[in-house]
Amino acid sequence: MPEPLFANVTRRFLLLMLIATGLVCGFAAVAFHWFVDFMGFLLIDRAVEQTGIVRILAVVLIPTLVAAGLAVVMGRFAPMASGANLARVRRAYSQDPSILDARSVTATAIGTPISLGSGAPLGPEGPLVVISSGIAMGVARLLRVPKRMIRGMIPVGTAAGIAAIFNTPITGVVFAMEEVMGSASKGVLGGTIVAAVAAAVVERMILGGSPILRAPSGTWSDPLELVGFLVVGATAGLVSGVAMRALVKVRGSARKHFRRPVLRAAAGGAVVGLIGLYVPSILGVGYETTSLFLRGGGSASEAGLAFGAKVVAFVIALSAGLIGGTFAPSLFLGAALGAAVGHAALLVFPGANIYPGAYALVGMGAFFAGLLRVPIASVLIVFEVTGDYGLILPLMLAVAVSISISRAISPHTFTEKQMLEEGWREPAATDPLARTSVADAMSRELVTVTADTKLVDVAKVAERHSLYPVVDQEGALLGLLAGSSIAAAIRDGRTEELVASAIEAAKLVVAPSELLLDVIRKMRDAGVDRAPVVEGRRVIGFLSPSDMIRVRLRSTGEDDTMERHFDRLIG
Repeated sequence: MPEPLFANVTRRFLLLMLIATGLVCGFAAVAFHWFVDFMGFLLIDRAVEQTGIVRILAVVLIPTLVAAGLAVVMGRFAPMASGANLARVRRAYSQDPSILDARSVTATAIGTPISLGSGAPLGPEGPLVVISSGIAMGVARLLRVPKRMIRGMIPVGTAAGIAAIFNTPITGVVFAMEEVMGSASKGVLGGTIVAAVAAAVVERMILGGSPILRAPSGTWSDPLELVGFLVVGATAGLVSGVAMRALVKVRGSARKHFRRPVLRAAAGGAVVGLIGLYVPSILGVGYETTSLFLRGGGSASEAGLAFGAKVVAFVIALSAGLIGGTFAPSLFLGAALGAAVGHAALLVFPGANIYPGAYALVGMGAFFAGLLRVPIASVLIVFEVTGDYGLILPLMLAVAVSISISRAISPHTFTEKQMLEEGWREPAATDPLARTSVADAMSRELVTVTADTKLVDVAKVAERHSLYPVVDQEGALLGLLAGSSIAAAIRDGRTEELVASAIEAAKLVVAPSELLLDVIRKMRDAGVDRAPVVEGRRVIGFLSPSDMIRVRLRSTGEDDTMERHFDRLIG
């Protein structure tokens, strides 16, 4: 087999690989958004432009039929693609990169623009993070880098994708660090910076440096305005927290009344279409409306109506399983909320020097922070979008208040809730045992015995293990035979006794899909340090302390190697 190219990798080669990854992710991100815009022009934009009964039917039926069709296709060919986007990326980085397989990434790239183009009130950035992370890993695999480095390419792709769309390389890096990495690993962070800059260069080359969200500098002059900004932050935290709690209840109710995913999706699409008949601005991604509010446009009633309708449509869409992300809706909702407060303040104090666009900017950062809990990225995206730091004080105030209130109402973010619903808990630490499954650690070369075997015969083939699984003719677990029981039988002259006389019940049986850290906790509670691994009824492996030590040593070495490679970029 040819030697991997990274066997003698140089700093120059690593740098070129990261730049190439950023460029490819940048082009993919721009193409993806063009695809989203094209599908919107082809579907929901044309529907809204109709009149009379044709408009009503088109606006309601298009999201209904598209949502139902995508539910069928995704459920059959790529079920992972219809799930949580950021949750998938976080799980891939912390546990299993294979979750972002080529089929699900491709399905996300094709299905998301169709869903958003049909009017789903969600966003493209979460799916784009999946796509760019998958591309980054694909580039690494194409160059045949060691498997241990593949995981480190996930935040690289995340940063590149976000940077390419908004022309915000700093926000892209910080978002990857806060939402995906969870900690500032020096080496991987250096890689994300290189890729994010390369992706932003692509955006500047193709779009001329004009980000999708355009906003002028925000201004404020009267310290009393801090009260208004405080109201924006508190409301953003309250609504984002309530929305996350409501999402769980509405989703549970939808699954109870519409057991088939296609029916849930169709019902969700129909409700979204009905809302869109009265408030068309909530349909699709909504960048134009968000930019309108950021520029100080609209009115208090228009912004307030858009905010309320988008919240309802957002919760319904996610509860029904419509395809899309939460990034863009949070920006839309924050801008609408801030604009509503700013315009209302201007009506109450007509002589005051109040700029509603400043409130929209602060609201955008505050709601983004309340929903996603990424405080630094929430502040930075406003700065990078506007190029102005005049709102730093009210923005930081609003973000801090929003996160505090949101967390008090809903301790878990939407992404974390999705992960919990899937039965998976994100590791709280970087311990390799927290991201390794039993199947990847257990010993598969078993010494099993049957109940009708003589103890003396077991002693002849025993390998001095502490426990031996006792199985029936089909390999199903009956119990355990302790090595000490064999020794005691031989010592006492009971060599003709059968294994059945010495079988002990297994205090703990584990499944191959369980995480080692969870199994260790179960072992502690059960008072054991090893356990048989059973799939169905059959014993397929055994987990012992030596297996867990081997995983820790191996994983720690792999992580160190990955960090060492990335560290070359920044000395």
